[in-house]
Amino acid sequence: MESLIELCDLIAEKPEQFADKLVWICGRCPSAEALLTGSPRVSRSQLNAVLAVARFLSKCPNYDDQRPKSLLLAFYRAIPSSFTPSFWPQSFGNDAIASFFNDYFAYMCRAAESASDFATDIAGFTGEIVISATGNVSGDLGISRVFLNALALNFPPILSSDANRLVSCLLERLEIMVPNSPRELISSEAASSQSSPLSLNHFPYHSNERASPGNEVSNASGSSGSVADDASSSKGIVTNGGSAGWKSNVDILNVSTGLNDGGGGKGILISFEQESLENLEKQEIAFKLIRHILDKATVDSKLLEQVRLVTKEQLQSMLAFLKIRKRDWSEQGHLLKARVSTKLSVYQAVAKLQIKILASVDLDGKSSKRFLHGTLALLIEAAEACLFSVWRKLRICEELFGSLLGGISQAAVARGGQLLRVLLIRFKPLVLTTCIQADTWGSSQGAMFQSVLKATCEIIEYGWIKERPPVDTFIMGLATSFRERKDYEEELQQSHDAKDKQAASAGQLNMIRLLADLNVSVNKPEVVDLILPLFIESLEEGDASAPGLLRLQLLDAVSRLASLGFEKSYREAVVLLIRSYLSKLSAVGSAESKTVAPEATIERVETLPAGFLVIAGGLTDTKLRSDFRHRLLSLCSDVGLAAESKSGRSGADFLGPLLPAVAEICSDFDPTIDVEPSLLKLFRNLWFYIALFGLAPPIQKGQVTTKSVSTSLNSVGSMGVIAVQAVGGPYMWNAQWASAVQRISQGTPPLVVSSVKWLEDELELNALHNPGSRRGSGNEKAAVSQRSALSAALGRRVEVSGMGTISGVKATYLLAVAFLEIIRFSSNGGMLNGSPNSTASRSAFSCVFEYLKSPNLMPAVSQCLTAIVHRAFETAILWLDERASETGHDAESRESALSIHACFLIKNLSQRDEHIRDISVTLLNQLRDKFPQILWNSSCLDSLLFSIHNDPPSAAVHDPAWVATVRSLYQKIVREWIVISLSYAPCTSQGLLQSGNLGLRALWLILHFAVTIWYFLLGVVQSFESFLIASDILTKYEALDISKVRYLAMVIDSEEAQELSKVLELLQWVADIGVKSVCLYDPEGVLKKNKEPIMQRFSSANLSEEAAVNGRLVTRRNLTLEFVSFEDGKEAVAKAANYLFVKHYANGTKEKSDFTEPQMAEALGAIGSGGADPDLLLIYGPTRCHLGFPAWRLRYTEIVHMGPLKSMSYGSLVKAIFKYTMVHQNYETTDALVAVPSCGQKFETSFHPPPFGIKENYHVIHLHFHLFTLFGEFNLMKNGS
Repeated sequence: MESLIELCDLIAEKPEQFADKLVWICGRCPSAEALLTGSPRVSRSQLNAVLAVARFLSKCPNYDDQRPKSLLLAFYRAIPSSFTPSFWPQSFGNDAIASFFNDYFAYMCRAAESASDFATDIAGFTGEIVISATGNVSGDLGISRVFLNALALNFPPILSSDANRLVSCLLERLEIMVPNSPRELISSEAASSQSSPLSLNHFPYHSNERASPGNEVSNASGSSGSVADDASSSKGIVTNGGSAGWKSNVDILNVSTGLNDGGGGKGILISFEQESLENLEKQEIAFKLIRHILDKATVDSKLLEQVRLVTKEQLQSMLAFLKIRKRDWSEQGHLLKARVSTKLSVYQAVAKLQIKILASVDLDGKSSKRFLHGTLALLIEAAEACLFSVWRKLRICEELFGSLLGGISQAAVARGGQLLRVLLIRFKPLVLTTCIQADTWGSSQGAMFQSVLKATCEIIEYGWIKERPPVDTFIMGLATSFRERKDYEEELQQSHDAKDKQAASAGQLNMIRLLADLNVSVNKPEVVDLILPLFIESLEEGDASAPGLLRLQLLDAVSRLASLGFEKSYREAVVLLIRSYLSKLSAVGSAESKTVAPEATIERVETLPAGFLVIAGGLTDTKLRSDFRHRLLSLCSDVGLAAESKSGRSGADFLGPLLPAVAEICSDFDPTIDVEPSLLKLFRNLWFYIALFGLAPPIQKGQVTTKSVSTSLNSVGSMGVIAVQAVGGPYMWNAQWASAVQRISQGTPPLVVSSVKWLEDELELNALHNPGSRRGSGNEKAAVSQRSALSAALGRRVEVSGMGTISGVKATYLLAVAFLEIIRFSSNGGMLNGSPNSTASRSAFSCVFEYLKSPNLMPAVSQCLTAIVHRAFETAILWLDERASETGHDAESRESALSIHACFLIKNLSQRDEHIRDISVTLLNQLRDKFPQILWNSSCLDSLLFSIHNDPPSAAVHDPAWVATVRSLYQKIVREWIVISLSYAPCTSQGLLQSGNLGLRALWLILHFAVTIWYFLLGVVQSFESFLIASDILTKYEALDISKVRYLAMVIDSEEAQELSKVLELLQWVADIGVKSVCLYDPEGVLKKNKEPIMQRFSSANLSEEAAVNGRLVTRRNLTLEFVSFEDGKEAVAKAANYLFVKHYANGTKEKSDFTEPQMAEALGAIGSGGADPDLLLIYGPTRCHLGFPAWRLRYTEIVHMGPLKSMSYGSLVKAIFKYTMVHQNYETTDALVAVPSCGQKFETSFHPPPFGIKENYHVIHLHFHLFTLFGEFNLMKNGS
C-alpha cells in the first residue's frame, strides 16, 4: 500500500504526464457493475486501489478525466452493501474496516471541498447511505457503527432537501434518551421517573405548538434558580466590577434536584442506570451527525427548535447526572467508570451541538437576546456542574468542560458581541469557582484551569477590540477578587468549616496565577498596567505584606509580569523585588531571625531568586537587559556589603541565590567590548564577594564534592577556613551556584577598573567592607587567611611570606581575579562569550594578560598576577588533556580552542612590554610541545607567517627598535617551528624497522624523512604564496578572467560550517573576486538552516524563477546563492528512480530497458533537481572527497581540495580560480548506459569515460549511478510485491 501511495503522489504532481499510470490504478478498482449488482465482494488490492484513487482526487480534484470520479461514486453508492461481512475480504476485522472508512471519507471530503461538481454528486447519495446505516437490521451492526463513527469524523456533503429527513431519522431511529428536567421531576411525585426514547411523536413535527424562545430563558435557568431575565440580578454579582461571591449557582442545585432527600433524585439515578452502553454510543453518534448536518445544510426552523429542546433537556439532565454521588450507583469499579465516561461523551457531543445551534438559529430583536441569555446561562451552569462533580478528574469530563467553555467564548462573539457585557458578568463567578477548587492548587492546575484560562484570553482579546470598557471592568473584578476576603471569611467563621477556609486560600492563589498566565497570554501593556498596581499594593500594604503563601504567589506573578518587557511595569516590579530582597538583610543576626516564618525563608531562598531568573530569561529588549544587568549587579554589591559584616555564612546565603539570575542576564554579554567603568566596578564587586564568601567552585585539582545549600543565617564558621576551603574544596554550597559562577566567568570582562594604579589605590577596595567588619583592612588575622588562600590558589608559586606587602583587601581582590581567570578555562576551555561576527579574539588569555599591562605594579603584586597567568595556562592544558579522547563535535571544539589560544599567543608576541612577550613565548612553546598538531595548523601558520611582515600594533610613539625586536622574535619562532616539525616526522611502519635488512630500514627512514620535509615545505610555500597573492605582490594573478567561472560550487564540511563567520568571510571574498553564481553545499544542511543570517550580509533582491520552484536559490545584488544538502541529492535519486519506474515498468513490461544519460537527465529535470553544472568545485574540509554533492552535476567539473575551512585564505582562493581559468578544456560527448533490471535480475552498468583528465569524476558518477539503479530496483520490488 505504501508504494501505491507513493506512486499516487507522484502521479498527482504531473497527472497529464502519468495519465496511463492512473488508468492502471483505476483498472485495479472494483467495477461499477460488480458493485451495484448482486452481493459484491472486494479484495484487499481493490480497497487499496480505491484509497489510492481517492487520495489522488483529494490532491487533484479538478482532473479532467471522469473515470476516477465515476469509480469513487460507484463505490460510494455501494456502501450500503458493505454493512455485511461478506462484502469485505476474509479476516478483515472491524478495526481494519474503521481504518479504511476513516481514510476514505477524509480523502472524499477533501476532494469535495475543492470540486463543487463532485460535491454535488456525492451529496446526491449521502442521505440514502446514512438512512441505510441507521436502519441496518439485517447486516452487521458493528460495521454500521464504525461507518457512522467515520462519518462523524469526516462528514461528506448532503443535499439541502435531505437535511430535514436525516435529522428526523437520527432522532427517531437512534433512540436518544431524554430524561425529564429536574424541575419536572421535582414537580412530579413519582418515585421513579422513566425516560423515554425521543421520536417524532414526542415532538410533533407539524404541531402548531412551539416553545417560544422567551420561555426558554426560564427553563434553562430553572434548574438552579439563579438566572433571571436581568443578568445583573444574579446573586453575588455586582455589575460595576465589584466583588463576586465564591458560591456558585450549582450550590443551589443540591436542593432543586432533590439528590439528597431520597425523592426525585432516586428516580433520576434509576433512569440513568437503565440506559445501555450501546444506546449511549448511538446517542453520541447521532448528536455528532446532527451537528455535521447543521454545518452542511439548513434545516426547518421547527425541526431545529425540536433539536434545541433535545439539547437543552440533555444539558439539564447533565446537571443532575454530575451531582450523583459515587456510592449511590449500583455499579462500581471499571463498569461504573465506563458508563460515566460514555455518558459524558454523549454530553460533550450535545454541548458541541448546542454551540452549533447557537450559531444556526436566526432570531432577531428581543427574542434573540432572551434566547442567547438562556443558552449562555445553561452553558455556564453545566460548566459549574463539571467543576463540582466527583468525576471532574476524568479526562472526558475535562474535555466536556473545555467544550462548554468554548461555547461560552463563542457566545461572546455571537450577534456582534451583544452578550459581551452580560457574559462577562456571568463568566466571572465561573472563573472564581474554577480557582477556588482545592485540587487545582499546585504546580499544575489541571486541564480545567487551562480551559478557563484559554476561554478568558479569547473573550478578552475579542472584547479588547469590540468593546473595551466591560473588559476593563471584568479584569479589574478578577484582580480585586483575591483581596476581598472579609465577606466569605465571616461566613467561614460562622460555619467553622476548615476545609472551605483552605479552599478559599487556594482560590486566592489560583486567581493570582490565572491573572499572571492571562497577562503572559494576552501580552498587552494596558492589561499589565491594570493588574500590577493591585499586586504591588497588596505586597506593600495589604494581606500579602506579611510572609505567607499569598505573598509568595504574588511575588512570582509580579516577576512574570516584569519579564514581558513593558518598560513601566518592568521598572515598578524590579524596584519592588529588589527592595524586598534587601529587606531580608535587616533581620540577619537579630533575635527575630531565630523565629522567622518558613515562608520568609522560602521567599528569600527560592521565590525572589526565581523571579529574578524569570525576568533575566524573559527580557529581549537590549536596553532593558542592560538596565536589569546593572540593577542585578548593583543588588549583588549591596547584598555583599550588607552581609559581609554579619557573623557566620549569611553572605553566601544571600548572594548565592542571586547567581543563577546573574548568569542568565550575562549570558549574552560580550566581555571583549569596551565596558563602562561603573559596570566594570560592579563586576569587580561581584567577584570580590564571590571570593570572600567562598561561592566559586574549587580551583585546585582533585574531585570536587558539594554540600546542600544552607538556609540558616545563624550558623557560625571561621572565614579563614571558608577562604582556604573555597580554593581546595569540598564545595559548601548549592551545585547550581557553582555552575552559575562558571557561566558568569564567560561573560565577565577583565577586572581592570583603571589603567593607572588600579590595584594600588585601596580606597575603593576598602569600601567593599563595612567600617566595623572583622575582615576589614585592620584585621591582620583575616589578612593572613586571605593571603594563605591566595597562595593556595596560585599553586604555591608565591609563598605567603612573600605577600607581606599585600594587604588583606588586596589579597581578597587578587583571589577574586585568580578565581575568575582560572574558572574561565576550567568551565569551557577559556572561550569567551561573543558574536560570530566579532573580530576580537575569544581566547580568555586576552583577559588574563590585561592585568600585566598595568604600569608601576609592586613586585609582590606583579608576581601574583604572573602566577595567575601560569595557573590559567595550566588549567587550559588540563582541560585540553581531559578531552583528548573526544570525537565528533567535541573534538572539533577542543581543536578550535587550542587553535584560538595558540593564535592569540602568537599575536601577543608583538606586545611592547618585554615581560609580556617573554611569558607569551614561554606559554607558546609549552603549548607547542604539549600539542604538536598546532605546528601544522593552518590558522597558526598563517598567523605566524603574516606576523613576520606585518607591522606590530600601532603605538603612541613610533619605535623602530621595538619593531625590529618583534620581527626578529617572529623569525626565531618560525625557524624553531620548522626544526621541531621535522623532528616530529612519524614512522608508520614499525614492523619494517624491527626486522629485515638494515639498509632497507635506512632507505625507508630516508624516504620517509624526505617526504615529510617535502610536504612540510610545500605547506610553508603555499602559505607564503597565498600571502604574496593577498598582498598583490604577484601581479600575474591580477589578470583574472572571472567570466570563465560561470558557476562556482563550494563544498564545506558540516562541522566546519558551524563557523558561520568563516563562511561569511569566504562568501565576501568570492563576491569581491566577481563570481556571479555560487552553490553552497554541506552534507547535514547547516548552511541551508542558516540561510537568513548569511543573506543579511548582502543587499536584498527578488528571487529568481528557479528559486520560486525549488526554494533553494536566493539572489542578492549580483550574487546568486544556491543552498544544497545531502538530503536534496538523496531525495532526487529516489524520485528520479520512481519516475523511470513509472514511465517504463509500471505498465507491467518485463523487458529490460536501457537508460541513457539524456533519459536520466530528463528524469532529474522532471522532478526539479537538475540544476546547473558547476565549472569549479572547491572542497573545504579535512577529507579529499565531495561529501555527497550530487554527482550528476559534476560531469565536467574541476574539483580542488582547499583544506579545512579554518585554514582558508584569500590568496589560495584566488590561486585556485586563476588556475582554472588558465586551463584549456576539451569537451567530448560521452554516453553513460545504465540498465535497470527487472525484479530479481542482477543489474549491469557500463561507462565510457573520456580520454581527458576528468576520469576521477566519472568514477564518482559511476558510484552514484549504482545507487541510482539500487533505488530503482528497491522501488520496483516494493511495487511488485
